[in-house]
Amino acid sequence: MQPTARTTVLVVDDEPAFQETIARYLKGYRRLVAHNGWQAMDMLAKHQVHVVLLDLNLPDVPGLKLLAQLRAEREDVEILVVTSHSEIGNAVQAVKLGAFDFLAKTYENYVQIGTHIERALEHRRVRNASLVARMEDRFRESFALLERTQSEELSTALDTLRKVAATPLTVLLEGESGVGKELLTRLVHLQSDRSHRPLVTVNVGAIPPSLLESTLFGHEKGAFTGADKQRIGKFELADGGTLFLDEIGELGREAQVKILRVLQEREVERLGSVEPRPVDVRIIGATNKDLEAEVKAGRFREDLFFRLNVVRLRVPPLRQRRKDIPELVSHLAERAAKTLRREPPTFTQEALRALEAYPWPGNVRELENLVMRLTAFHPGGLIRFADIPIEYCVERLGTLARWHAERRRSEEASLYDLATKHFERYFVKHVVERCGGNMAEASRQLGVSYATVKNKMYALLAPDDDRPGSDD
Repeated sequence: MQPTARTTVLVVDDEPAFQETIARYLKGYRRLVAHNGWQAMDMLAKHQVHVVLLDLNLPDVPGLKLLAQLRAEREDVEILVVTSHSEIGNAVQAVKLGAFDFLAKTYENYVQIGTHIERALEHRRVRNASLVARMEDRFRESFALLERTQSEELSTALDTLRKVAATPLTVLLEGESGVGKELLTRLVHLQSDRSHRPLVTVNVGAIPPSLLESTLFGHEKGAFTGADKQRIGKFELADGGTLFLDEIGELGREAQVKILRVLQEREVERLGSVEPRPVDVRIIGATNKDLEAEVKAGRFREDLFFRLNVVRLRVPPLRQRRKDIPELVSHLAERAAKTLRREPPTFTQEALRALEAYPWPGNVRELENLVMRLTAFHPGGLIRFADIPIEYCVERLGTLARWHAERRRSEEASLYDLATKHFERYFVKHVVERCGGNMAEASRQLGVSYATVKNKMYALLAPDDDRPGSDD
């Protein structure tokens, strides 16, 4: 493979003789030089670097410490350690810390440095492709579930997102927390021509206002108290790709002005710098607020809203797509089982009906947490109605009572009493089962007498014509 000027190699070494020697064999590559660790980090912040040639014997910072920092902050860079024979032990440790390979400072390795760099670049390409593939594997089944939704509103949103994915249009997703806005963002990114570039996520509501500007736009060293090193902002990290601004309705007025400027000018300025840096970023915003109402209330800039409101879609909450719940539960149980390394449980129809009836204020995220918990407690088992936590069952029991009351509306018996008794009996049965059949403990939890619990259970078990006239 021929070297390309677009491939940038950063040489980190404080020996002028080595730098001069290696430069002869790096023809065809774009070469950067750093004499110490701090210069290396500065170069990496300012330039797109593909391969680092790193000497472990640096004047300002231990080479292994710098390597660990590089690997933690820049997964996209391959590192080749170059060292003398006396430091081979440290070089082996460097490979364990994430270096691609280590090379002794010999003439033979200098001559073959291009081959070593190309091997590192190929490893980088394979690793990046593997990361994308694993990311797609993780979400492929989730995307398939979205495709099979029985919600007309969600189906319409998916159709629209497919149409705009290949365009540079800004997208605004509205919906409650936990409905899957980030998943839809990932779907747009992966189906766009930016899929080979980063998808960077910023939860605006989770970042203190004092740190938000630095997080989004970056800062130079010394820009403010505590800025002991340069930081690249999220806009720059997403250059060429997609920036997902979650909970964008939480932006303060000052941050709104600066984001508006980035959208208009397509450039950012780091704090402490007067040098604008061009960025090519597709924005996808998400909010659980009504931004139009926020504009009318004076809390959100109208001009920024118009910039975001190009393709605007509402994602329905889970309680408005209850028919999707059984398939969602099955998918989430399989995923939870893989995470926990256990067999996935199965759910009875009665348990699924209980989950369908629950209003799910936390949406899919809340359902995922519950399924994870049930999978941990019942690996490979059968999840029955009695296994569902009681806080998720009250709505189901109330629904049963109302259903029975409506069904028997034409009967002469007191419909209200009949529905109430039905509710009470099955509620008591549920608590007794949760207590392992211990009716004394159940009576304590319910705050009623032991006799009442016993009579309710007898009323459920006895034949219709043998039930006592009173449940008390």
